[in-house]
Amino acid sequence: MERKLTKLEHSHTEVLVTVDEKTWKDAQAKALEKACANVKVDGFRPGKAPLELAKKKVDQMKVLDDAINSLLPVMYREIVEQDGVKPYARPSVDVTKLSDTELEVKFLITTAPEVKLGAYKGLKVGHGDTKVSDADVDSAIASLLANNASLVLKEGEAKEGDTVVMDFLGKIDGVPFDGGAGQNYELELGSHSFIPGFEEQLVGHKAGEHVDVNVTFPENYVENLKGKAAVFECDIHEVKEKKLPELNDEFVKELKIQGVETVEQLKENKRAEVQRNKEQEERRNYVGKLLDEIVKGSELDIAEEIINSQIESRKEDMEKRMAQSGLNLKQYLEIIGQTEEQFNEQLKKDCQADVAKFVIIEEIGKAEKFEVNESDVEFELAKLADQYNMKLEDVRKAIANQLDQFKNEILSKRIEDFLVNNNE
Repeated sequence: MERKLTKLEHSHTEVLVTVDEKTWKDAQAKALEKACANVKVDGFRPGKAPLELAKKKVDQMKVLDDAINSLLPVMYREIVEQDGVKPYARPSVDVTKLSDTELEVKFLITTAPEVKLGAYKGLKVGHGDTKVSDADVDSAIASLLANNASLVLKEGEAKEGDTVVMDFLGKIDGVPFDGGAGQNYELELGSHSFIPGFEEQLVGHKAGEHVDVNVTFPENYVENLKGKAAVFECDIHEVKEKKLPELNDEFVKELKIQGVETVEQLKENKRAEVQRNKEQEERRNYVGKLLDEIVKGSELDIAEEIINSQIESRKEDMEKRMAQSGLNLKQYLEIIGQTEEQFNEQLKKDCQADVAKFVIIEEIGKAEKFEVNESDVEFELAKLADQYNMKLEDVRKAIANQLDQFKNEILSKRIEDFLVNNNE
């Protein structure tokens, strides 16, 4: 097979593949044989009729299609492996010549973005504050206590922060609506889990009481409910309040944190944890600002197909996550008060920014000749094994199917470390 490569603008390469006559005829013969394998001809068992008889009963265009499709992966593999073309998106394929003796196929391949890298060392974008205050530690301890709180029944009126267990039935104009009912539902008052105005009307009521909660659905709610007045008939079964554990050495020991057995040790542990979290957050923000600055100073030619591919992938992922919550994209947009045009515009802007940053990181890796070898992989696997107290072999097995992704993460981390160490 002969290939003619033409580099086009905006990160595209056109490859014209001319298939030699023998290869093309062999592909047709195999496709025809496969098509005839199940053809029934009177007087013969399926697949046993002479080829000349059987081929009269098959769709010749389908045979050609199958023959072409059998060769496309071979063509594409040779373009990538022998010509060194690195595709960044699914190529478009056109058959430009087709006969019994000729086959010519044109591939239009989206290739790596063209980058003229700007300055990426010696930049001054400024670091954020990572100082940990006593108030930060107190807040972390308070969260820990809240997470370990128990719910106990109370006799009195429900107040904000309490949990009510109730049955409820929502009605609009006296008629129940879909999704407006629940039984033995636990609702923490003040959690803002329900629509505005709902939880506040349960404050001050006790177990055994019936409460009619009057609300109006927001204008940015789902289509069939937005702006409508509704009444929720609520029967409160129980009221529970949070009982925080006492902060003492006994409680600390029950947490079973390695090397932490006293309140003072717990505070130091939390201080170190908050410090780590602040430093990680500051690093993410700093690297993000750095990359934004490098992108501004660089010239990038990113094909539209790459951006569109990212948009489709993110939208599909978002729709799957929303489906788990019983929503579709239209309902989600109604809730957040966005039009589909606004949503798509923001999504495109985010994808353009993220792709640009990814491309810049990749280009810096090339410029600095960063590579990930087997010893690097083994070192990182050993760290994971130690971190999660696993056998090294078990970690290898767990990572096996994502080894390329694992290597890319190691490489990205190394490039980020380089950027952090070479900028201010």
